[in-house]
Amino acid sequence: MAYYEPIAVKRNDVAPIVNGSFPQYRGRKYRIVASETVTLTDLNWSGGTRSQYRAVMLDGKPLGNADRFNQVAPWANPAEGITIPIPVGTCVVEHTMFCGKDLGIKVWVNPADMPKLLPQ
Repeated sequence: MAYYEPIAVKRNDVAPIVNGSFPQYRGRKYRIVASETVTLTDLNWSGGTRSQYRAVMLDGKPLGNADRFNQVAPWANPAEGITIPIPVGTCVVEHTMFCGKDLGIKVWVNPADMPKLLPQ
């Protein structure tokens, strides 16, 4: 499994994806990560840190989210730490707050889709 370093992009580069996953996000931090999988971590507020995950098609059509797992106790959370595949044509969008600071949006995409998402 290949994992690549995040690439910073502008909102316009990923606008349909962000609009389909976190339309209320108004920050300026956007990154793309090429990976065949994503591991769900920090689903609960732990020391001021939490990540939310949403799955969308590359055109922004919502597929689902892991929001219900943000309310489960960490020691009993069945989704914490699971690794899910990222099929071609889809992506997983992660919004992270770290110790109360907004770290922005990270778009996890299958490496086969990266050229479509890179800025021109």
